[in-house]
Amino acid sequence: MHNNRIWNRATALIVALSGLLFAAAVWAQKTDDRAPAASPLPAPFRLADAKWSEPYSGPLGFPKGAQRVSLTIDPRTGGETYYARFPAGSRFAPHWHEHEEYAVVLKGKVIHVLGKEKHTLAVGDYVVVPAKVPHSWEVDAGGDAYLLIRRDGPADFNFVER
Repeated sequence: MHNNRIWNRATALIVALSGLLFAAAVWAQKTDDRAPAASPLPAPFRLADAKWSEPYSGPLGFPKGAQRVSLTIDPRTGGETYYARFPAGSRFAPHWHEHEEYAVVLKGKVIHVLGKEKHTLAVGDYVVVPAKVPHSWEVDAGGDAYLLIRRDGPADFNFVER
């Protein structure tokens, strides 16, 4: 009888552990379903092969002649990663976004105004723009500027009145 009780406890323990493992596997699968990964990019994505949008022609605030190439949009947040080209001597008027923005200069030189601070950025320089902080870009007259930009949420441009 004593051996039978030990057998029943061991069996109950095995069944309970099996149930916990099964529940953990189901939970992990559901967690993965709720948080899909960003859409994949064709590898590699080359700046030289980018298919640019038509040059921008208005309204005020956006640099005339600016172009973009969307690389990917995060399906969870709507945040986009894209290349941007700003013509030499152009200016992107002060604006802010609901979501944080990240940018790296790939080619050219820009003056980035963040709040009241001005920073000259050149190839390889990286900037984080906090959400809701006014900022602008001024492109050096010596050549076009190319940036790689990523935002934590959908694109929005809230221009600051002067």
